[in-house]
Amino acid sequence: MMPLRVSWLSILLWMGCVIPTALAQPDPVVTPPPAAEAETPLPKLLDVPLPEADELLRGKPTDWIVLLNKDVLFVEPVTPRPGTLEQLKREFEELQRTPVTKIPLEEKLQKLAELQRIQVTLLNDPNDPEYTLETRFIGEIIYFEDQVLRRIQKLYQAGDLNKAYELLMFLDRRHRGWPGSHEAYLQFLYLETVKLTDEGQFESALLSIERLHALQSDYPELSRQLGRIADGLISAGIEAGDFRRARHFLGRVQRLQADHERVVQWTGTLTTLSQQALQSARNSRNSGDHRAAALSADHAALIWPALPGLKEEHRQFVDRYQILRVGVIADAAKSGSYPFPSLSEDRQRRLCELLLFEEDRIHDGRVRYRSRWIEAWEPRDLGRDIHFRLQPRRANWESRPVVTAGEIADLITQRLGSNPLQADARWQRDVVAVSANSPLEWNLKLSHIPLRIESRLRIPIPLTSTAAARSRDITLDASDTTLNSRFVPGEGSPNLAMFRRTRPQPVGSEIWHVAEVNEHSYPDWPRVLQALLRGEIDFIPAAEWGDVAGLSQDQRFFVHRSQLPRTDLIQIHPDSVLTTSASLRRALLHALDRQTILQSVILKDASLEYGRLVTGPFASKLSAYDAQLRQPETDAIRAASLVATVRRQWNGPIPVLKLAVPGDVVTRRVVPELIAAWKRVGITVEVIPPDSDAPWDLAYRTLQLADPTEDLWSLLHPAGRTEWKSLAIYPHWLRERLWELEQTVDWPTAESLMRQIQAEFLQEVRWLPLWEVDQFTIIRKRMTGLRTEPLHPYQDIERWTLQSWYPTEVP
Repeated sequence: MMPLRVSWLSILLWMGCVIPTALAQPDPVVTPPPAAEAETPLPKLLDVPLPEADELLRGKPTDWIVLLNKDVLFVEPVTPRPGTLEQLKREFEELQRTPVTKIPLEEKLQKLAELQRIQVTLLNDPNDPEYTLETRFIGEIIYFEDQVLRRIQKLYQAGDLNKAYELLMFLDRRHRGWPGSHEAYLQFLYLETVKLTDEGQFESALLSIERLHALQSDYPELSRQLGRIADGLISAGIEAGDFRRARHFLGRVQRLQADHERVVQWTGTLTTLSQQALQSARNSRNSGDHRAAALSADHAALIWPALPGLKEEHRQFVDRYQILRVGVIADAAKSGSYPFPSLSEDRQRRLCELLLFEEDRIHDGRVRYRSRWIEAWEPRDLGRDIHFRLQPRRANWESRPVVTAGEIADLITQRLGSNPLQADARWQRDVVAVSANSPLEWNLKLSHIPLRIESRLRIPIPLTSTAAARSRDITLDASDTTLNSRFVPGEGSPNLAMFRRTRPQPVGSEIWHVAEVNEHSYPDWPRVLQALLRGEIDFIPAAEWGDVAGLSQDQRFFVHRSQLPRTDLIQIHPDSVLTTSASLRRALLHALDRQTILQSVILKDASLEYGRLVTGPFASKLSAYDAQLRQPETDAIRAASLVATVRRQWNGPIPVLKLAVPGDVVTRRVVPELIAAWKRVGITVEVIPPDSDAPWDLAYRTLQLADPTEDLWSLLHPAGRTEWKSLAIYPHWLRERLWELEQTVDWPTAESLMRQIQAEFLQEVRWLPLWEVDQFTIIRKRMTGLRTEPLHPYQDIERWTLQSWYPTEVP
């Protein structure tokens, strides 16, 4: 700080006033301060305008020294602050009481004189700004911070809370804890609460009043405003039917004031509504409508789970009619020309259909089959004549209809017919005759022994009108003919797919199982996970990999890994220009950095053990998969060179390739990365719009294939046809391998041929293998009867049992 230039008037004042003060204080005589000039009078306090908010925020901080005659000096911020005059007075009085024995008289007199004046820097005197001012001439000091507080009060009165808050934060950064700032902040919270409440922004108002309550719980009018907020939030939740939301806000209000009159009133309202829903459940049970009873009981628990006695009655209702609530991510609209089922369609098909033979498990790298319909079968004539016997009865937990041997024989006969949608060329070649000997027995005569008869008999058993009429416990329209023989779709909504048991369990069953499945669609994975944690759903058929580890540690849930991973590949259309250019197909493959896409786009932050690169369309754990094949290398330079070669061969540009994609969320993340990688090497690929029926060149496939020898045919032709003429697009040597595979009857030979086909398809790039990722299901620990390693999410769902449960904590 610059040394002070003390004026002659200050010296006279010190000599005439300060020294006598040490002996006796006379009444002060008000004289003009040294900074005042006769020709330029100082402004009066009443004439000084309060600085505007922007001036305070961006201007130079200025203190006002108000003299006894109400003149105002504008100075730089003084020290000490705040309470400058009071602090100097206290120090002066303490020094006066100090005996001379502890401090020399001359030093004491000098310090006393210093405590009766302050050093200031005038802002309106650029030539000689430094002065020493006697405190006895000062009436008050209006600090810069006090000016900010005064302007804040003005803004409060004008209703400009945003600018007031900006000034509050400015004051807090400049001098935290300034006298009056805390009270101004409390006032801001209250005024903000009132404003938000008046505007109907009740949730934001609740946040403000919670902060206000935490700072001063007895703030005036807080209770009244809290009541207004509670009414707005809770009533809106009840009117919208979102009782969880209503209970959430009621709990927050209750935590602020447990005895608030609105808390008591709304608690009574929710209790009454819950009692009414519970009574509705009782009435539905008495009338025999167990589904309505379970829904009403769930509704009562959702409204007010703390209702006395509800938990016991709720268990009785939901045990009798068990509804499994499933959370899935909604598929985007798939391409109009996408010829393959989406993941959701495949999942729902597996829920509803029952096959004559179905995959049961993977053992020693091979799939094992079972049949719900066939009790036994006996090969005769070296396996060319097979005698089948059907199960004579059903277990009470089975929802399948009663089917006769004649109906099964008719299904096989349809596969021998001329209808291209039902015919199977391989069956037409191998089957000699099929006949029913009795309602429970039938024979199948073959010209060629298949590798596995179970894989050939993986045919869905439909719920025909005849079967529905025969089964008195199946309450369906007799005119309905559907493939859904286990669960049947019911009335749903855009975000809800409902499925009910084809055959309800008989009355008097000792153990009840899942009677209905409701698939709730959510826009993204975070919303699905939130629904699981909130108790809205109990089951997730496909979890996002990044949250698997955390959910595995959560004691509320089971995390089951599927036996079959999800395998992704790019299939090439047989009529595409790609089929004539092996160089272009190789360029498509070498352009992709598959490992990076797998780690950063699919798995994200998840463990790398959940995914791996593959060289074919089948799971790497199957014995038919050739694990010795070398992974294709990522080489953008090589891919670009191959593209240039193709352009020279064609004497022109490469046409734009069309990509058909499904609508699942993982594919939506991956496809832009694939297109960008291809574009970098000179290949333009476009996704077929959802409303287009344009032909495709490439198709993104997501597969879970259990039986390579049988499922290979679904990849050889876009429509999955099994005619040999459909294989004309492939080289002669490849068709020979397929023919050898079709003729073999022993597993080692078949697996060896499969590995050869895999290697040759990879070498010729007849498909673009990408990766496989493990699939995980998440189940709340209220279900029993599940498999720890299922082949698909809904395996054995008929035997699942739900235990009564609902969250009782305040959400």
